[in-house]
Amino acid sequence: MTYPKFSATFFDLDGTLVDTGPPHREAERATIQAFGFDDLAADHPVTFGHGVVPGSQMVADHYGLNDPEAVLTEYLRQWKRIAAAGIDLLPGAESTVRAIAASGIKVALVTSGERPYVDGFIKMSALGDVFSLSVSSDDVTNMKPHPEPYIKAAELLNVPPSACVVFEDSVAGFQSAKSAGMVCIGVGEVALSAEGNDAPDMAITSFIGFDISSVRPY
Repeated sequence: MTYPKFSATFFDLDGTLVDTGPPHREAERATIQAFGFDDLAADHPVTFGHGVVPGSQMVADHYGLNDPEAVLTEYLRQWKRIAAAGIDLLPGAESTVRAIAASGIKVALVTSGERPYVDGFIKMSALGDVFSLSVSSDDVTNMKPHPEPYIKAAELLNVPPSACVVFEDSVAGFQSAKSAGMVCIGVGEVALSAEGNDAPDMAITSFIGFDISSVRPY
């Protein structure tokens, strides 16, 4: 039997293509230290994946800081400092993105990050030549797990959702992709342990050795 190939593939950014969790946490640590705290509290809020504006609000609320804009400004300063040292793509990520693009399948970035952050990543990663477009939090009204980000990407590329495959690392991402009517491949520990409606259609440990031809559209 001959199967049609996908028309487009969409990649989440944080946790999927790059392991930004540790540098994000270090930027938050440096941020609250700039406001006079010794270290992150044991019950520090989980802000990763929410976007830097909501995340800064969460940090401000948790530590009783009345100026979330100042927290955001400091966080961005610390993030820029840390990112300047370089943030590596996860193993196999670059080769997978490039192999899919080389096969003729359109490739796009779909993330909850703000536009400046997304553009900075594309420049830093030197993958600008393979991404047909990117969808950021500035481009949609509803964030993941709502399907809007992925539906928006499909509309911009003029491809049906059923011909799209999504790579994600979080439950919110899995739900967003599946609700959009797309095949979802989960990458990493969360994907491997998720069950039921929270699980992706397929889970892989990493991009190492991954071959898109083994996945079929709906």
